[in-house]
Amino acid sequence: MVLLWFGLLVTMLGAGAKRILIVDWDVHHGNGTQEIFDGSKTVLYISLHRHEGGKFYPGTGAAHEVGSMGAEGYCVNVPWSRGGVGDNDYLFAFQHVVLPIASEFSPDFTIISAGFDAARGDPLGCCDVTPSGFAQMTHALTALSGGKLLVILEGGYNLRSISSSATAVIKVLLGESPGCEGENVVPSKSGLLTVLEVLKIQMKFWPTLEPVLAKLQSQWGACAFPNRSECNPILLIFPAMHTILLVKSVWSNLVVPV
Repeated sequence: MVLLWFGLLVTMLGAGAKRILIVDWDVHHGNGTQEIFDGSKTVLYISLHRHEGGKFYPGTGAAHEVGSMGAEGYCVNVPWSRGGVGDNDYLFAFQHVVLPIASEFSPDFTIISAGFDAARGDPLGCCDVTPSGFAQMTHALTALSGGKLLVILEGGYNLRSISSSATAVIKVLLGESPGCEGENVVPSKSGLLTVLEVLKIQMKFWPTLEPVLAKLQSQWGACAFPNRSECNPILLIFPAMHTILLVKSVWSNLVVPV
């Protein structure tokens, strides 16, 4: 894999790419990829993975690992604090972390490190991302770098989950619509707190995140502050969906859509 990354980088740089984005949604943190490009401003590495405070293999990829040697901010880790993370949390992180940073970076080429062990049914990853979730994430990334997108198959331990997820991604690459667009996804409590943690760290390096964080803190009220025992009721109105969601949530059950 190390030789593959170096080979790809040399090829892309030779083809004129000056900024390369790698989005890694494998359930395990890509510690090797992070180490290879640590200190480089040519490559922006974004990883979404199970972490659980370092208890989930390989234990690396905490939110405070941001890069080094003058390239701080070019490593972005979204470390989930539990298993069972599904579409809503991944899409929420994409909307508020991945896409704002990637857009500001403005890559010439985008690579998806596409492990499907975060897929529903995988016995090792134990997460809950559906084929539709992978399709929506892929579709969001096609808008970057003029559509120049490479998907590299990585991990996965359930052949049915791998095949259905990979098929959904390939259909998007062939021009099919991913279906429903999750513009107003509702995250879990733990997903929200992870995204807020990442935003607070990364906004030091990416100014575009400051209004994103402020909006989320305003929108989610007490839910945005982990030392509060209860979340305030919030009325969310989404005109485009012609939907009104009355959110009254307690700390153990973040959101109940009505």
